[in-house]
Amino acid sequence: MSTIRNAMAALLGALALAQAGTASAASLHSVAADAANQVTDYSQAGLVSFDLDWHQLSHTGLQFTVDAADVHNGSLAFNALVRNLSGLGLEQVYVSFQGAALSPAQGSVGTDGFSEVAAHSASQQVIWAQFAPALGTEFYLGNPLATTTALNWTLDLSGLQAGQQFSVLVSAVPEPGTYALVLAGLAAVGLVAARRRA
Repeated sequence: MSTIRNAMAALLGALALAQAGTASAASLHSVAADAANQVTDYSQAGLVSFDLDWHQLSHTGLQFTVDAADVHNGSLAFNALVRNLSGLGLEQVYVSFQGAALSPAQGSVGTDGFSEVAAHSASQQVIWAQFAPALGTEFYLGNPLATTTALNWTLDLSGLQAGQQFSVLVSAVPEPGTYALVLAGLAAVGLVAARRRA
């Protein structure tokens, strides 16, 4: 009987230790995006991280739920990798935060080298970047590739309680030439249709 009690005590102790050592992380609760766009969540303890594959340059919203350890720490690191798979040039991007704020310490904004970050800025609620030439590949917010030269952004969770949510909205601004090309294409289709009717 004593052996069984000792074994049970050891098992319960191991379970408690395993629970205490379990890392917590903000969890991706929902994604509001065009069905063609794909989000892969890489969040882990102390870090909100995701990849966004943009097939359609539409607004993509992500909602994250914070847990008790996140709230206790008061902040989370943030990074993202966004791939432009739309075939359209991306001139600007806006990433806005609701329910969590960016801390004053600035993180990095970078590209894969095919385009450059011409300008970028950040406030407590928005990261904004402009690319030159228009971006046709991918860009990075923070340090999603774990390089030695990029810095993650920091999200301040002040005012949030465990179980509450914050959201991240990623919005694109295609290059103006894209709109001109679409309008020219529509005009050509209209002329062809008008000729066929005549």
